[in-house]
Amino acid sequence: MVKPLISSWLRTIKDYLKGIFLYGILSGVYEEKRCLDNLFMLGVFGSTIGFPYLFNYYYLRLMPYYVRRFDGWKKQILKDKDFFDQVGD
Repeated sequence: MVKPLISSWLRTIKDYLKGIFLYGILSGVYEEKRCLDNLFMLGVFGSTIGFPYLFNYYYLRLMPYYVRRFDGWKKQILKDKDFFDQVGD
């Protein structure tokens, strides 16, 4: 009974310290990853939202790997952006 309590306290302290020291670094890394992922998905699925793709060979080779993520990406890209959505960032 004491062992799970100690492990939960240690995990809580670890998460707290990780949030204090690494939040700024990780948020920048995740934002950069999200931007590059959007750019890559635009290159693969750009024609579905009206953006012409340029490289047919690469488009056809990469499409099977990214079809699963297409619906969520399309909703994210085509979502109306409001000023108040960006105020928190």
